[in-house]
Amino acid sequence: MRISVTAVLIISWSFGQLYRGAELRTHESYLYGKFEARYKPTQGDGMVSSFFTYNDDNPNTPWSEIDIEILGVYDHVVDFNTITWGQKSHLRQHYVSFNPHEDFHIYGFEWTPEYVAWFIDGDEVYRQSGEHIDSIHYSQKIMMNIWNPVYEDWVGSWNPEILPRFSYYDYVSYSAYTPGEGDTGSDSNFTFQWKDDFDTFDYNRWEKSHDHTWGGNQSLFIEDNIHFENGKMILCLTTISDIGYVDYSTPKVIWSRQYNNSLNIRFSEEVTYESAANVVNYNLAGVSFLNALLYSDHRTVNLMMDADVLSMNVMGVYNIQDDSQNILQSDIVWINIPEPLGDTIKINTGGDFALDYYGDQIWGPDKEYGFVAGNFQNISNEIDIQNTENDIIYRSSLNRVASYKVRLKPGAYTLKMLFSENHYDNPGDRVFDITIEDNVVIENLNILSYTQPHTAHIIVLNNIEVLDGVLDIYLSADIYGVGYTHAGPFINGIEIYLENSLSSMGSAPSLFKLEKPYPNPFNNNISIPIFSHVKSSASIDVFDLVGRKVHTIYEGAVQPGTTYFLWDAKIAANGIYVIRSIVNGKKHYDKIMLLK
Repeated sequence: MRISVTAVLIISWSFGQLYRGAELRTHESYLYGKFEARYKPTQGDGMVSSFFTYNDDNPNTPWSEIDIEILGVYDHVVDFNTITWGQKSHLRQHYVSFNPHEDFHIYGFEWTPEYVAWFIDGDEVYRQSGEHIDSIHYSQKIMMNIWNPVYEDWVGSWNPEILPRFSYYDYVSYSAYTPGEGDTGSDSNFTFQWKDDFDTFDYNRWEKSHDHTWGGNQSLFIEDNIHFENGKMILCLTTISDIGYVDYSTPKVIWSRQYNNSLNIRFSEEVTYESAANVVNYNLAGVSFLNALLYSDHRTVNLMMDADVLSMNVMGVYNIQDDSQNILQSDIVWINIPEPLGDTIKINTGGDFALDYYGDQIWGPDKEYGFVAGNFQNISNEIDIQNTENDIIYRSSLNRVASYKVRLKPGAYTLKMLFSENHYDNPGDRVFDITIEDNVVIENLNILSYTQPHTAHIIVLNNIEVLDGVLDIYLSADIYGVGYTHAGPFINGIEIYLENSLSSMGSAPSLFKLEKPYPNPFNNNISIPIFSHVKSSASIDVFDLVGRKVHTIYEGAVQPGTTYFLWDAKIAANGIYVIRSIVNGKKHYDKIMLLK
């Protein structure tokens, strides 16, 4: 993603290249084809790890670019984009069900005269066609880079304490566009040409960018930050002094936050399981830690406590080690102790506190709600918003938003999403999808197909289940709109109402009796009794506190009488889990604690 020439000049005067990044590009340019890379991008706010094609003959010929950009700030989003003449973006911040930073995945796109289609692990997930694709007919080089933009509304806020950061590329392949006579790709319209497994650096195919940057990029690309090792090409983002594929930095605690009777701690980098999962490496006055669990991102630790009320909000962290054997000897950490918002929450997204709506804010460990990236847009107070008395809420909007989060106690909720299209006049000018708690709830949302501009429109969603303590909302553009500020998905306000808390959700009818799982806490095995007067259908699943399904205990028919269902948790990690029992469509939830 690149910005206008004027913006480049202004930003380049204001920001120096205080860091060192990397970029690898082909010598040859390609017109159309199937482009693919298997890579694991780095994680951490404020960074981009990319695989893309770009017409570096610009400005002799018009701007032409096709992007896959994975931002370290998101754990469930991959950016797809085409940038055409006038540097017009057609961005989709695509929701994915996995965390891209935790493992290698295959990302690619097919570029033809008629369409650009993006793929993840071999499956097509998004496609663009139309006039803007027709204009992408200039040869482009294949590129990969790692950099830290200045645009916080896109990539989040930058924290240099997380350096160094590395992105790992396993291979890149190219197949030519040969319609009707190919051997790969959609309808076999592409013919395989080459694949580079990065066993060594191929001087004939690739060039390393050196002393190269642009306005808005806080890093200068240098060839020393491109490294080949064990069949991987590694792009490095570093300080000026410690360049290359080296790590001399000790882990640091970025933040800590209480969640009921547990603490979450985030480290600046990936740390070892042996050090992070050892409870003796943590100390908090008046509290005993029962267990330490390192999450799959290898940066976040969950500490189970024997208390849920803390007498102090500082703790000690000791002897935490990273993979390069750098050791955090000791650190004093402030704990964010939350004040829950309650059972009714109203947020003026994109605006300040007004009426009984909270003012909007950037999401963070010390926040109960907020957006991950996006920008505020306001219209004149003279404009009358139709179909509402709350004009002040609808005059401000959060634009270019990909993710919104609200901390909630586990339960079922009614969610109201408030919209007023204040920047476009024609249906189809911007269209987007909405994903909530891993479920696509609305596809191709086109507000102007329901109302006129400057008119309030409310979407109500019932029975939204939140099990992990955070309501996750993702918005992905199908039609992005025009410009940079008031483009992409938008929202004017959010209202949230508790329907049922975890303890009371879906209470069983008189024909059934759902007993409490026992023993609780338990060691390896726990029993879930269900009593039924009649033959019934039932499913019993186990979820972790991140909301991921850990195990399906049972799915099928339940005979009259009492049936005992057993979960053998020998291979599960210590921690808190949620058991969801559904009997004839009625849901019931119980928290359980595994202690080995």
